Amino acid sequence: MTTAVPIPDLAARTLELVDLPSESRHEAGLVALVRELVPLEPLYDDGDVLLYGDPEAPVLLAGHLDTIPAQGNIPGRIADGAVHGVGSSDMKGGIAVMIELARAGAPGRYVFFNREEVPVSESPLPALFATPLLDGTQLAVVLEPTDCILHAGCLGNIQARVTFHGESAHSARPWTGVNAIHELVRGLEELVRLEPLDVELDGLTYREVVSAVRVEGGIASNVIPAAASVELNFRYAPGRTRADAEARLRELVPRGELELLSNSPSAPPALGNPLARKLRELVPDVAPKQAWTPVAQFAEQGIDAINYGPGATAYAHKVDEQIPVANLEQCYATLRSFLDSV
Repeated sequence: MTTAVPIPDLAARTLELVDLPSESRHEAGLVALVRELVPLEPLYDDGDVLLYGDPEAPVLLAGHLDTIPAQGNIPGRIADGAVHGVGSSDMKGGIAVMIELARAGAPGRYVFFNREEVPVSESPLPALFATPLLDGTQLAVVLEPTDCILHAGCLGNIQARVTFHGESAHSARPWTGVNAIHELVRGLEELVRLEPLDVELDGLTYREVVSAVRVEGGIASNVIPAAASVELNFRYAPGRTRADAEARLRELVPRGELELLSNSPSAPPALGNPLARKLRELVPDVAPKQAWTPVAQFAEQGIDAINYGPGATAYAHKVDEQIPVANLEQCYATLRSFLDSV
């Protein structure tokens, strides 16, 4: 994409952000830097959420400041046409684009927020949602990594623990007890046989999947265990409510004692939104978001939202995380053109 608007040094800005650690729950330093870099009075600032821009603008750009823990990949570096380092793709590259658009005066609202890479119950966004400051927002663009194509909607995400109970006994006489691990194995039979469920919405196919991700049980090699538990991760398709998803998970493991640890909602594609259609004129490639993102939190508030960002999905959360400089420049030019046109 070509543009008459000069593109700032997005690689240098991204590297500056990468080199300032902001692991979830430890983002204060980066919050301070955003305050310093954005030359506007905030519309909202509670220390966890910063909102800038035109309070009447129909488009809101959103991005989270936190990263997963570093894996020996900080400080970052610029090499081979990419910015390398923790959070470069998820999503400090997107944050750099937002900062530079705000600095250039591109018309829009800009929200920067903490604690996205942790359970949604810790999200600071509900405090902002409780104010009228997002009234009139017609489309939220979340700059999660999407390789500069549109990712529509998102999956919901349940994390749950299922505990199976038995009766302890000597392992030489197992018939005198009830083996909770064996109960767990039997209790997961239906889930293990379950195939991914393809759900089509607006011509996009989302895959609904349930996975066992952690198992615990047993106290000694000569003791029949009285309890065993498994953690499950259920990625559910748009169209299911939180309650529907919880009910479905209970159907799959009826024999265990289910404890819900977190439930992040799904979000519809929102491709019929007029501003989303306008953005598609600039970004024609669309894919379903086969993951969870904060578009779901905006959707729950009645705000249509879509994912579009410069990050490389293949490198997000990896030890060699990186973002192509070309992606940064393409995303900036596209969003500048889009914001100037609405």
